[in-house]
Amino acid sequence: MNANLQPRDAILLESGTNEVEFIEFYLGDTSFGINVSKVQRVLARSSVEVNKVAQAPASTLGMIHIRETPVMLMDLKSALNISFDPESINPSRQLILVTAFNQQTTAFLIDGISKIHRTSWENFKPMSHTIGGDEGGFSTGTVTLNDNIIIILDIERLMLRLFPETHSHMLEDIKVEDRKGREAIRIVYAEDSHMVRSITENIIKGAGYEQILSFDNGRDAYDYLEQTAEEAKARGGSLADEVDLVLTDIEMPKMDGLTLCRRVKRELCSINPPKVVVYSSLINREMIVKCESVGADAQLAKPEVETIVNLLDELCLAPES
Repeated sequence: MNANLQPRDAILLESGTNEVEFIEFYLGDTSFGINVSKVQRVLARSSVEVNKVAQAPASTLGMIHIRETPVMLMDLKSALNISFDPESINPSRQLILVTAFNQQTTAFLIDGISKIHRTSWENFKPMSHTIGGDEGGFSTGTVTLNDNIIIILDIERLMLRLFPETHSHMLEDIKVEDRKGREAIRIVYAEDSHMVRSITENIIKGAGYEQILSFDNGRDAYDYLEQTAEEAKARGGSLADEVDLVLTDIEMPKMDGLTLCRRVKRELCSINPPKVVVYSSLINREMIVKCESVGADAQLAKPEVETIVNLLDELCLAPES
C-alpha cells in the first residue's frame, strides 16, 4: 500500500447497505482492523520527525507535525500491552496511522498495512477474549477473511484510557433540570460499546427518560423493532404507537446504525415513523449527509453526552409554554 494513501478517498460506500470498509494492519504477526472512516492518512515512519514531549501519557513516542499541525504519536503495541521480539521489527517498513474521530486527531505507530477490505457487518463476531489487559478489552470483535482472523479495535475505548483528561466529562455526573413528560417516552438504544452504552443510559435515565431498552448490536435492535411493529399492526396500530425514538451508534456487529435507520424509516413504519438519532464518533460533514440520506432526524458526535437530553427533549416533547 502506498504510504501516502488517504483512505477516505479510496472507495465511497452507499449509505445503509450494512457494508463497511476497514484497513487491515499488523502489529508483529497479528492482524488488526480499523474503520476507514476513522483514518485520515497513512505515512511512512521515515517521512516524519518525532519530537519528544515532556510529561506525556504512557505509550507516547512524541509529537509529529502534519501540515504544520502538531499530532501526538503513540506506540500502538505498547498501548495494547502486546509483547514482541524487537529483532522481528523492521523500522524502515513501519508506518504511521493517523486517525481522526471524536473531534481528535492522533497518530499510531504500526508495523505495516495489508489492504483495505470491504465486507458486511454480518461477518463480524464478538470477541471470545480481550486484548489490552483492561476490563472489556480494546476490541469490538473479529472478522475472518481468507482464513485470516482480524481483530477490530475499539479505538474509542483505547483513547479514553490514553487521554482520560480529554474525555473526562463522559465519566462525570451530568445534572439537568427536570422536564415533565420524559418518563412516558419509549426509547430503543443500539450501541455495541458497553462503556458508552452504560454512560449514555445513566445520563438519559437520570434525566427522567426511564423507558430505555438497549441492545449491543443493530440486528437485535431491528429484530425487536420488527416484532413490535408486527404486533402493533395486528392491533390496528403501527411501530410509532409503541416506540418514540431510536438512538443508535453507526459501527456495530451484524447491522450498522445507518442500515438500522433506513430500514426503520422505510420498511417498518414509513408513515409517521419513530424519531431516529445517530450517535457516533464518525460524525463529520460527509457522515451528516449520509445520516440525512437514510432518514435520520438528528445526529450527534461522541462524546457530546451532555447534549443528548436536550436533543431528546427537542425531538420528543412538546415545547414548554
